[in-house]
Amino acid sequence: MKGERRCSMPWVNEQMFCSLLQSKLGASWDRAIKIFHDYGPNLSYDVTNILCFAADQAKTDEVLEVMEKHYKSHLQFQHPDIRGTAGDRLLGVNPTTSMFLRIYQQTLGLQVSLTEHLLGTEA
Repeated sequence: MKGERRCSMPWVNEQMFCSLLQSKLGASWDRAIKIFHDYGPNLSYDVTNILCFAADQAKTDEVLEVMEKHYKSHLQFQHPDIRGTAGDRLLGVNPTTSMFLRIYQQTLGLQVSLTEHLLGTEA
């Protein structure tokens, strides 16, 4: 079905996203909800999780900027049903997974392994 997550990864609906983050994000809320919609259901858990950590560290704008740039340079060209799942065939790397890991490790200072990120078991 359209809009339904097609894998076993957790997902977050808009109501859950709003209840978790709207009060925490203040002036950044409009940018955050746009990112949530742009990234789509396949990436809803990742977007929500990383923005929760960013809000806790007062780094929301910095994280949103990285995510907005990634969307413009990569995700906007992918169909919403597969957004974030396409990897680089030559290098064998998923640029979206790499972007999330860079934010966790470099921007937020969290140590997250690729396996934890892919399984949705971030610390």
